[in-house]
This record gives sequence, C-alpha cells and structure tokens, in this order.
Amino acid sequence: MYRFFLFTLAFALSGMLYAQKAPIKYGKPSMEDMTKTVYEIDTSAPAVILCNYGYFDSDQFLFTHIIRVKILKKEGYKWADWIFNTGNTTTVRGKTFNLVDGKIVSEKLSSKSVFRQEVIKNYYYITKVAMPNVKAGSVIDIELTYSYIPLTWYFQETIPVLHSELVFEKTNYVTFSKNYFGYVAFDVNKSYRWVTTNVPAFQTEPFMAPIQNYLAHFEFDISSINIPGSMVVDFATSWNSVAEKLYQWSNFGGALQTGGSFFKSMAKEINSKYNTETDKVKAAMDFIHKVRWNGSYRLFLPSSAGLRYYYQQGEGSSAVVNLSLIRLLQKIGIQVYPVVLRTRDKGRISDYTPTLINLNYVMAYAKIDGKGYLLDGTDPYAPFYVIPEYTMNYKGRIIGKDTNNWIQLTNNIAFKKRSFYMLTLDGDDLSLKGNMSNLYAGYAAYKLRKEEAENKNSDNHYQNLKKEIEGLEIEQDTLMNLKDVYKPVKEKATISIENQCFEMDSLVYLSVLPDRLPENPFKQEKRRYPVDFIYPQEYKTTVIITLPDNYKVVSLPAPVRLKLPGNKATYSYVIQQQGNKIMLNQQFKVSETFFVQKDYELLKRLYQQVVEKENEQVVLKSL
Repeated sequence: MYRFFLFTLAFALSGMLYAQKAPIKYGKPSMEDMTKTVYEIDTSAPAVILCNYGYFDSDQFLFTHIIRVKILKKEGYKWADWIFNTGNTTTVRGKTFNLVDGKIVSEKLSSKSVFRQEVIKNYYYITKVAMPNVKAGSVIDIELTYSYIPLTWYFQETIPVLHSELVFEKTNYVTFSKNYFGYVAFDVNKSYRWVTTNVPAFQTEPFMAPIQNYLAHFEFDISSINIPGSMVVDFATSWNSVAEKLYQWSNFGGALQTGGSFFKSMAKEINSKYNTETDKVKAAMDFIHKVRWNGSYRLFLPSSAGLRYYYQQGEGSSAVVNLSLIRLLQKIGIQVYPVVLRTRDKGRISDYTPTLINLNYVMAYAKIDGKGYLLDGTDPYAPFYVIPEYTMNYKGRIIGKDTNNWIQLTNNIAFKKRSFYMLTLDGDDLSLKGNMSNLYAGYAAYKLRKEEAENKNSDNHYQNLKKEIEGLEIEQDTLMNLKDVYKPVKEKATISIENQCFEMDSLVYLSVLPDRLPENPFKQEKRRYPVDFIYPQEYKTTVIITLPDNYKVVSLPAPVRLKLPGNKATYSYVIQQQGNKIMLNQQFKVSETFFVQKDYELLKRLYQQVVEKENEQVVLKSL
C-alpha cells in the first residue's frame, strides 16, 4: 500500500515552490573549508558541521538532505559515520575530500559502506553510512534523497553547527505534525523555512536525561494522506487511529492473536502450580526469560511469522520478548495491555501530538492482585515490578481495544543502600579494621546483580567499592541473594581502611564516614537543563568505631538536619559518643526524581552542605 501511495503522490501532488537558494552544493567544498584547522566558535572542537541542509519537494514528495562536515582531529573521526531515518526508497551518495600536494582530491562512498535496515515494512528504514579515507583535515559530503518527510531534523549536535537549514514546500494532500524540542533560537523562523547559525556544541551536565531530550530539533510524523478520488489514509490523526493501525498490522496486533495453543500450555502449567496472580506473573517471567533479548529496541516483530516461531528461536528483539509476555499473561488470565513508548535514548514523545513513527518499543501493563504494574521481560536480573532504565522515559501510551491512555513510565522503586560498619581504630598505625555489611534493595540490587552477572570473572564490584572508600582493603567479601531477584542483595566483608585518620600537633583527626561524597556533582553556577535522577535514592549509614583505651574525644561534629521544600530531598547526620565508642547515623534521601532549573541552586547548596558535613572529622587525643 505504501509503495502505491508514494508512486501516486509523485504524480498527484502539487504545491507552492519557495524560491530560495540552497546554502550548499553537494561535492563542492571550498579551499577555505579544506585548509581551515580551527573555528572561532569552538577552538577545541574535534569536528564541525559546516552545513546541514534539507529540502522537501512537495511535487515529487521527495526529501533531499545534504550534510558537510569538517574533521579537525582524530577524536572527530566518529563524525564520518552517520545513521539516518529514511523512507522505503533511498539514494545515497558521498565523497571524502582531502588536500594532496595543495590540491583537493575526492574519494567516493562505496555502496558497500551503505547499510539499510527495515524498521517498519514499506514505511521507514534506518540507513547507515561509513565514509572512506577520513583523516584530520578531511571534509565529507553526504547526500540522501528519499520519498518521505524526515522523522527528525537536528539544528544542534555535540559539535558546533555553523549552518542548519530546513525548507518544506507546502502540500495540501499530506497532513503532518511538527514538534520542536530544545533551547536554541532560530535565525529564520517561517512557516516553511527554519535556519540556525553558529550553534555551539551541546554541553552535558551531571544527572541529565539522554541528550536527545535537549538537542534543538524538530520531530515529524504524517497524520493523514488525502488525495481526492485516489486515497484517504489516516496514520496518526489521534491516539485512537494509532491504536487501530497497530492492531491491524500483523507483526503487532496480529502477533497477539498467534501462538494460542503454544502459550496456553505454558499458562496451564503455571495455573496448576500457583494460586495468586503475583506468583503466576513471577512464573511467567521465568518462561519469558528463556528468550534472550538481543539488545535491539523494536515495536514490531521482524515479520508475521508469529510469536511461537520467534519464541522458539530462543533470542529476539524487545518486541519478541514483550509481545510474548503479553500473550502468555493473556492465556494465564491476567488483565494486560501493550504499552507503546519511545526508549530513553531517543528523547521524549510529545504530550500533544499523536505519533506512530516515533515509537520504538513495547512493554506490558497488567493488573496483578488489584494493583497496576508496568512489566518488561528483557532483563532477567530485575523482579517483575522493576522496569529497566531504558524504558523510563516520561510517558508511554496504553494501547488496548477498550482502553487508550497515558501512563507514567516509572514504578516508584528507589535505589536503596543500607550500610553498617563495625570498626576498631588501631592506635599504632591509625588504620580502621573490622566488618562492613551492605544491604542493596530496589534499583541498587538490580544494578548489582546485573553487574555481577555481566562481569563474572572480574573484581568489578570490589574496584567500585575501592573508588567509593579511599584506602579500602577487603580481606573477605560475600554477596548473598544474587540469584533471587525478589530479595535484597546482602554483603558481608572483613575490611581494613587506611588514610581515614592522621595525627598532627598531638591531636588525632578521624574521618568517621568511610563512603562519603568525594565532591559536589553540581558545579555549574547556573543550570541550563533540568536535573533528572531517574529514580528516587536513599542511603542510610551506621558507623560504630571503637577507640583505643588511651584515646579521648576532644570534639565531635555537630548534628544536622537538612531538607528541601516539600521534602524533595532530606539529609540527617547524628554523631555521639558512648564510652569508648563513636556512633554515627546518617541518612540521605532524594525523593524527587526531576528538578527544574529554578530548583537547581537549592539542590546544589544541599549537596555542598552534605559534602562538607561528611568531611568533618572527630578530634581525638591520646593520653
């Protein structure tokens, strides 16, 4: 159908032509482009986008994209490889230009270095381009032409962009939505032409969502096609139309009608063994985890072969895994719906405009023992109520034949770590020796399990602990409950710590807290983008240090309790002496996951106070 649509459009569409000279001509870099080695906009840049130009021809329903990049340093070589979202018919050409004996020499892009991957059959594709013979000083030109409108257009990148321009001819036959994301102002902002110039490289900040949430860009989606007497097609005129399309397609809605007897036999086994819906869902997850996720984010099955076929392959995309999960839960008798979304690395979808093309993932929403849960079967190291970070991207859409609404992509599960230290101060070498116990829950347990499973033959966890605690040596360390994802991970270790205590001017200075914040992560004077912690965080620490008999306490840090408005973040520090023991109880809790820019100064100040308090020392004196 889509091929017919594109063929028909090429002859049926007419629109206004906006006479505007293109800012770039493919294959014609200037000698200045070739010889320049640094750009004033950013003298440290490894590469610069000289021009990024796109033009939509409504007569032909063709989009032409030309991009020219200057490679300045070895670190900029990655900008010779590009990934484009394109239509079902795409032509690509490219050239790499280098100076040889003062003359410009070009090398053409080989067809062997162009890779196409189908995302939605006859709808859109991913086109990958790897340019040849790239070195410091090279200029590359890439030109793509395809029968579609672009899905995205970026005016900003992580390298400077000297000129970015997008021109759209008007068409009365295709209705499309356009959403702008980002913080860059346009130099030209018309209904059909948008230009930015001299846009600096995007700079990341701590605790940010992926940069696609902030880079200045347009996102497009076709809403409908209406060619009088020929074709009327609704794609994403509403979320209801999106749901209808999804259920019409064989590799999404059709897939949820396949494998009935196959999944029914699994469901029969589960229902015979378990009584509660919670236990049944746990068992269903175990069945689904027999299919290894191959790491690809997909909304659709690769074809209409059916879920049974892909399940039996033992490996598949996120769509294979999660559509199989939905189908199995249906057969068990659980009320379950698909949730369509965009993964965290791709940026948020708009609240206001329905979209189909900008979705790339499906997971499940189920009612389990009276409570609603988001479910994802791609990661075997997570309990069913913990969803992976890559799915936690603001909002998703529940798509059902009897329901169609938004859902927040969070499960209110925190990253929790509880630490307990029982230590003794050695009066001879001023080291601390004793035991450490840690309890990891929620996302802390999930991340530790995943880390241990993926680094079976390494001491990755030990190295991370050494980074957190200066001078740490572990004599024996035991991790418990790594296999049972529904229990917290427990850790018990015999340890010694050096460099936490030193003597000066007949006084001894002791840092009581082993795992303290080394520095304030928020250093910028002003925050340009929101702070995103992803999930709540909670750290509780108890330290008991036994002093030698010949030591007395001269002074203790003062107790403190801090909080942000609305208890978005709280901190408490209480230390006391009991006989020859020093006892510290500390708790740091960040309940809010998203802080807007106006809250940044308060958050920064709180973290600075925490760093300063954690670095205060107990003053001792030996008798």
